[in-house]
Amino acid sequence: MCAPESGTVFVRIEQFAIKPGAEEKAIPLLREHAEFIAKAPGCRRAYLASPIHGPAHLVYTEWESEVDIERLEASLRSNPAASGSFFGLMGLVRSPPHVARFQVLE
Repeated sequence: MCAPESGTVFVRIEQFAIKPGAEEKAIPLLREHAEFIAKAPGCRRAYLASPIHGPAHLVYTEWESEVDIERLEASLRSNPAASGSFFGLMGLVRSPPHVARFQVLE
């Protein structure tokens, strides 16, 4: 296992279960959402991952601190239109996205 060069890494994952047939509309919105998050202070990396099997796409992000994640989530709660693509996704998903946080173990 590779240890991070600059200390602890925190991961935030959003899992979106896309409705059948909605992938063509959803993927550009997911990309925009990941790009929006990538610009947040403390975000080291942001990726969009598509499923090998199944409907769930992931927005995977790595962070310098959990405080940075909390700051992003607070800004999204206080200004829901900040990531306009996020709300465009709501009609294209089966249910609200599952969001989870992790700390990378060394």
